[in-house]
Amino acid sequence: MKRFFLITAVVVLIAACLPEKTENGNDRNVFQQETLRIVSEDSLSVKAELMVEIADTKIKRMKGLMYRTELADNAGMLFLFPKKQIISMWMANTPLSLDMIFINEQGKIQEIIENTIPFSRDEIRSEKKALSVLEVKGGFSKRLDIRSGDIVDHSFFKLEKSE
Repeated sequence: MKRFFLITAVVVLIAACLPEKTENGNDRNVFQQETLRIVSEDSLSVKAELMVEIADTKIKRMKGLMYRTELADNAGMLFLFPKKQIISMWMANTPLSLDMIFINEQGKIQEIIENTIPFSRDEIRSEKKALSVLEVKGGFSKRLDIRSGDIVDHSFFKLEKSE
C-alpha cells in the first residue's frame, strides 16, 4: 500500500512539472510578449519602450525571471495580478539584479525597488496595494530617470486619471 502511494505521489509530481497544454496543443507556460511604454508623469515624453513577457497566471508569476542569465536592456516581465494587493516578490533562483516597479490600476508607478540582490530569499514587498509589477534589468530605472508618478502605458491598466 505504501508503495502505491509513493508511486502515485511521484507520478503526480512529474505531471505537475510538465508544461500545461491548451486545447490547440500550445504550451500555457510560454510567456506572451507585448510592448509597453513608460511615459513621464505629465505624459509629455516617452521615457522607455519595452518588449515585455506577460506573467498573468499563478504559475507564470511563480516562475517569473528565475534562472535567466540574460535580459535585454529594452526587455522585462510584467506581472499581472487579478486584484490590488500588497505584492511580495523575491529573487530566489534569479541570477540577474532587477529593478522592481510596482504599478497601480491606473498604470501609475507607485514605488521602485532598484538593483535587487541576485539569489536573495529576502522578501521584496510593496508598501501600498498594487496591481502589477514590472521587472527590468537592474539600473534601468536610474539610467532612464524612471520614477514614482510616471505612467506605464499598457492595455492592462485603466489609464483614465484617478479621482
